[in-house]
Amino acid sequence: MSFSTKDTILDYCKLNNIDISQETAEGFEKLSDMLLEFNSHTNVTALKTREDIAVKHFADSLAVLKYDLIKKNASVIDIGCGAGFPGLPVKMLRDDIKITFVDSTAKKLRFTNSVAEAFGMSDVETCPERAEELVAKGKREKYDVAVSRAVASLPVLVELVLPFVKAGGCFVAYKSSIEADINNKESELSKSLNGIKRLGGKVEDILDASLPGVNDETQKHSLIVIRKVGKTPIEFPRRYAQIVKKPL
Repeated sequence: MSFSTKDTILDYCKLNNIDISQETAEGFEKLSDMLLEFNSHTNVTALKTREDIAVKHFADSLAVLKYDLIKKNASVIDIGCGAGFPGLPVKMLRDDIKITFVDSTAKKLRFTNSVAEAFGMSDVETCPERAEELVAKGKREKYDVAVSRAVASLPVLVELVLPFVKAGGCFVAYKSSIEADINNKESELSKSLNGIKRLGGKVEDILDASLPGVNDETQKHSLIVIRKVGKTPIEFPRRYAQIVKKPL
């Protein structure tokens, strides 16, 4: 029996009480085709099989929709989106949201733009820039929700992302459950707590985002929800080299 991206997405959504139509699920077959074709001449993902793409890109991206984190008509920014993950799968199910894709590699955003055009998506913006430079161009504290997946360690990521989030909004970081363990002093989350506070954030929740059939503790995923409870001081974000050299 050949692998079905549509059935994989339908099963994942049913298991997690995520509303999805048959038509939208079929769209993921098209998205998979587009990603594989684009990747054949322009490397935008390391995943090569339809099954890996369906599970590790599409279903993984949709984990945020298991929870009531993105309100209707929310403004969303996807930092370090690569070829458009998690934002593209989320937008496919939630066309009401306005979404900005940010990545420093322009070729990856060419794929994102081609998908948005092919699916007739509205309210999509792509920014081929570094996050720490983009925030000063009218983007500071403009978004209800920020998402980021497989970009950088959390101590670095919080300084790149939280300046975009408005007061009352949230940053949802896709991380391994090991790095989201607040009881482990060596986890990325624990090492980020001081920076989160200085940047105007507060850890609100740590939510399960594991994929079906994953029993290995080292492979389990979580969503770290950081609520923006105050303004980010204007001196942040710093230059990237400073952020990496000395995280807050």
